[in-house]
Amino acid sequence: METRIILIIGIILLSAACKSSIVKTTSAESIRVKVTAVNTGVISIPVHSNGILVSSEELKLSFKTGGIVAKILVEEGDRVKKGDLLASLNLSEINANADQAKSGYDKALRDFNRAENLFRDSVATLEQKQNAATALNLSKSTLEIVQFNLAHSKIQAPDNGLILKQFVKANELVSSGYPVFLFGSTGKYWKVKASFSDKDIVKVNPGDSATVSFDAYPGVKFSATVDQVGEMSNPFTGTYEVELILRGTDLRLASGFTGGVDLFPSAKKTFSMIPVESIVEADGRQGYIYIVTGTMTVQKVKIDIETLIGSMVAVTGIPEGITEVVSEGVAYLKNGMKVDVIK
Repeated sequence: METRIILIIGIILLSAACKSSIVKTTSAESIRVKVTAVNTGVISIPVHSNGILVSSEELKLSFKTGGIVAKILVEEGDRVKKGDLLASLNLSEINANADQAKSGYDKALRDFNRAENLFRDSVATLEQKQNAATALNLSKSTLEIVQFNLAHSKIQAPDNGLILKQFVKANELVSSGYPVFLFGSTGKYWKVKASFSDKDIVKVNPGDSATVSFDAYPGVKFSATVDQVGEMSNPFTGTYEVELILRGTDLRLASGFTGGVDLFPSAKKTFSMIPVESIVEADGRQGYIYIVTGTMTVQKVKIDIETLIGSMVAVTGIPEGITEVVSEGVAYLKNGMKVDVIK
């Protein structure tokens, strides 16, 4: 925003210098000036920040059980398809546990069938049959757990995406749940994360439009829409994070691209619109204009500069009832001077 205001000031000074050359004094007493009508505009003041491109979903992929990594089939930066095998564990211990659980289940099943037959012949008691049924259920659950762990002793791509980070190499010992890859899904869409100050975040709402300019593609504007607005500030920076959904593009993108974000809040305000050359002594977000009074003298009025739109400036602070401002000849004016108005 400060860069934008500095640009406005430069344009104002340049415009005033160019316009002032056509104004001539009619006498020592008065100066010829032109006036322009003050219009009203309902506009949205854009807010600016820097952002970083991220995958729509970032997942930490890991093994369900611990063990020695047997194979790593991808590297950082590789693009993968849904279902591709990414890594696997050494299955020696896991297969042994699976065989043990299967043997236990088979024995429990035989014991239950025997107890059921004996109970039918009135040789075994009901309690013996129930105990055999309980042992069978326990062994079945154990077998299902081992088979589940065996199935998750390999890592497959959950979606089309990109290997953003690799944390483990082959032959390393990893524990259960330890991240092996940071996976970024590209099967749906891209997101841009940007941070805004407290003064700007109150203007932003989900659904607001934005444009993103990545350093990798100078001059190209990418359209985006606000998806989520942070409700808690970052304790280190004091800023609030906003997530934007990047609309579809055929250009190649990669996670980590940086660029500028211009966000256009849906909330609009009413401002007075005046020519840029009407403003003098602009300093930061403040400046001055001249208005013509009923006695054909000029009065200097302080205004607040909001934003530049083409050759017009959105301002606040113009007194109520004022419909015209001096647009040419301002460089020659001082407060209280007499003027001749050229319509």
